[in-house]
Amino acid sequence: MKRSPLPDGVTGPFSVAAARDAGVPASRLRASDLRTPFRGVRTLHTDTSDDARASVRRRVREYAEVMPASQFFCLATACVLWGGPIPPGLLRHRDGAGGLVERPLDVGVFLPDRASRTQGVRGRSIAPGWAEVVTAPVDGIRLTSPASTWAMMGQVLSEDELVILGDALVRMPERDADPPPLATIDDLRRAVEVGRRPGVLRIREALPLVRTRAWSPQETRTRLVLVRDGGLPEPELNWPVLVGGHLVANIDLAYPDFLLGFEYDGEHHMTDAEQWAKDIRRAEMLADLGWSIMRVTKRDLDTLRGPFIARVRSRVLGAVRRHSM
Repeated sequence: MKRSPLPDGVTGPFSVAAARDAGVPASRLRASDLRTPFRGVRTLHTDTSDDARASVRRRVREYAEVMPASQFFCLATACVLWGGPIPPGLLRHRDGAGGLVERPLDVGVFLPDRASRTQGVRGRSIAPGWAEVVTAPVDGIRLTSPASTWAMMGQVLSEDELVILGDALVRMPERDADPPPLATIDDLRRAVEVGRRPGVLRIREALPLVRTRAWSPQETRTRLVLVRDGGLPEPELNWPVLVGGHLVANIDLAYPDFLLGFEYDGEHHMTDAEQWAKDIRRAEMLADLGWSIMRVTKRDLDTLRGPFIARVRSRVLGAVRRHSM
């Protein structure tokens, strides 16, 4: 039997109520080419084997079709919508059989409204004043502001993870094409000062460690390891190297007085032949300018943290002796 057409322009999720208002019969809404991600929502059957963040964004679009005006996205879901770095385990977990299972969307309401009990949603009741809610300019989705999202994540993130997220939100642009920061450190501070919210002690400890010039989570981790675990001076972040007034390189972390720098090497640096060649040429250029560059890997920050700190301390002391002669 030939299916009746859907309303013109329907390519994504839509509410059952809107479809019925447009004259779509109930039988069409039960057809096998449609699925029901949330009660009262239909969408065309498509491949849903997307990655964790894409899955969150897809499900947000689906739930937004029926989300009451009093509700808003918050916590890990809002982090994804703002593009903030958070541990993957907050988005998916493994079931008893080892399969990956999506965690529910975080949806908040202000008390005394009751939190949602919709399947696929984790309802959150939030005290008035604990969060600022904004409307995304492109799609009209309601969610907590970047600063409020960061402060609310104090109840689920470690101190280091909060610093990583904070660094990403307040990152200042370095190039013309870079987006503006999503928040300022003052915005984060005001979010901390709203009262004794869950996780307030962690966000109070993390706030003084947030910086505006960290370009990646691993750069933040490297800085924290050097300063907090290694007891070393805080390095400059993304230090510009100039030759004749022209920028030739930005060093991830640097002690410029000693011409000692640190560059984090992700896995793509080792598997991408072109990137590897660029890294070699860049290292040679910096060496010609007198810089000594230490390469930092994930293992240095995880299982080999002690030996890494010892190597750095030795290099710093050696640089101090050379520059004091």
